[in-house]
Amino acid sequence: PSLPGDEAKGKHRLDDAERESIARALRTTGGNMLAAARLLGIGRTTLYRKIEKYRL
Repeated sequence: PSLPGDEAKGKHRLDDAERESIARALRTTGGNMLAAARLLGIGRTTLYRKIEKYRL
């Protein structure tokens, strides 16, 4: 069984990886949100929500 601290660390690493993926997609597309969402395989509204979450 995982310890609570291990789960928190794992979630933090996942958040960091997701944030970096989104930032990279935005750089690659020159900030074009629709193109970045397509590149990531997510919907545009999901991308907006994640940009807000990660303050990008």
